[in-house]
Amino acid sequence: MGAPDLDYFTDIRDVRIYRDHQNHSRWYITPAMPVLGRQKDGTPDYSLALYRYLGRKGTSDSGDFWVRGVLTLGIERSRKPQILPEMRKELRSRGFSSPEIRSMPISKTRITLMFAGGQNFGTYNTRWTGGALVLPLDARDAEILWDAVAAGQTQVSVSIDETLTGVRKKQDQWEPDAVAQNRVVAVEMDIAAHPDHFQRTDLGARMKKGYTGLDVFCFDFVENLEENLYAKIVEVAIPTAGRDLVESVTFRTGSDYRGRIAFKLAKDLDQPYRYRISRIYKDGSKKTGQWRQKTGEALLDITAYQNRTEENQETEEQ
Repeated sequence: MGAPDLDYFTDIRDVRIYRDHQNHSRWYITPAMPVLGRQKDGTPDYSLALYRYLGRKGTSDSGDFWVRGVLTLGIERSRKPQILPEMRKELRSRGFSSPEIRSMPISKTRITLMFAGGQNFGTYNTRWTGGALVLPLDARDAEILWDAVAAGQTQVSVSIDETLTGVRKKQDQWEPDAVAQNRVVAVEMDIAAHPDHFQRTDLGARMKKGYTGLDVFCFDFVENLEENLYAKIVEVAIPTAGRDLVESVTFRTGSDYRGRIAFKLAKDLDQPYRYRISRIYKDGSKKTGQWRQKTGEALLDITAYQNRTEENQETEEQ
């Protein structure tokens, strides 16, 4: 079976292609250069959301402070339709009568978001074709990035490191090998030019006295914390006359990382509410935790963070 000869390549229209080690009319094209995408209105495809919550006496959590940020970048990787016909024409002019062009094999893609010291986004064991990068930020990084944006000093860089696989001839034998390809996308975040791309929300200020409003956050699917997880459901129950009133929010791949529960019935904000979490897996199985009690707080973060031990996660969600 053929494979790219990593020692035999050429550049056509600024695109590198490798020749097959057996079939010299077969060529492998390297991945397209990544660029920052555009939103439907033509503006740069980036956004930064900062969420803050400060506990209040009325919700029995006075003094509690919670900050989380979310940075979203849309990266495109596409080529003009005419590039492949142009490549075939060029190869024919070089003596290859019937050139065939295939995609270069990729064994690993590592994506790193760099700002304020650097943030690793993730590693994929395949080709990354582009799309939305959604990065949850902890309190420190969220505040640093927001302050930098407000001061007009922000440049974010996305580094895409790819491992291209093929073969090399060593002592008359073809042996598997690889080469690295690095691409960097620089993103200038301009709050003066695009203020609608930036959102700062104080969650506690949204809750009216006498009613329960709950913002629920789940970053499991954004961070791909559990590969076989299909959906995560949180049920929230508040005490009312006769029986509890229960509402739920479902999170899954592609859904928003934030959900909102707004109970229409008034209640005593000093009284606790209950919640439980259910996981649905891709094989159809379901695991439901026990009900847990929580007092005050107009937010609930149900993310199973990686820096927790398995024991702590189970205790948190049962």
